[in-house]
Amino acid sequence: MLCNLALKYGSDKCPQIKHHYTEYYYDLLNNRRKFVHKVIEIGVGSPKTMNNYPNYKTGASLYMWRDFFPNAQIYGADILPELVFRDDRVETFQCDQTLQKDLKRLIKMTGPDIDLFIDDGSHRPQDQVFTCLAVMPLLKQDVIYAIEDAYDLGIIEKFKYFDCQYQKFKHKSSWDDRIIVIRNKNG
Repeated sequence: MLCNLALKYGSDKCPQIKHHYTEYYYDLLNNRRKFVHKVIEIGVGSPKTMNNYPNYKTGASLYMWRDFFPNAQIYGADILPELVFRDDRVETFQCDQTLQKDLKRLIKMTGPDIDLFIDDGSHRPQDQVFTCLAVMPLLKQDVIYAIEDAYDLGIIEKFKYFDCQYQKFKHKSSWDDRIIVIRNKNG
């Protein structure tokens, strides 16, 4: 189901387009669908970079999440001001994931009671570490935090105070089909 929603909006998270993230997320989140109330994804997705994907719609994965989680408000954050928009249960904000003040402002605007936080932003390891370490203390205890396109597995050691799971999809050997899921040790 999640794969079909990703394909519908042109999100590269599905195997029909590029990644196998939707299969992983479906297994992780399907039994919680009705209980997820807030989702944030860093990286809205620009038509300039995603124009090769069929049916691509700006904010494709945000719409995918909106349809998958029937009771959730979906938030997106991106450094590009032209990617700020509002739609039914979708709202995006301009945010630089390398600036702590922007991340704090984002959480202040959305509230800290986030159920799922996805980093699909810059894909730079230093930004992935900074964003996670800046945001996790601001979020509720049982948040699920996912870093997509995690090619530098050395970053896992930076999250020693958290429970981390790493998934590399067997069909690919490239760096950009790997995910790290982080949770609080007590969460």
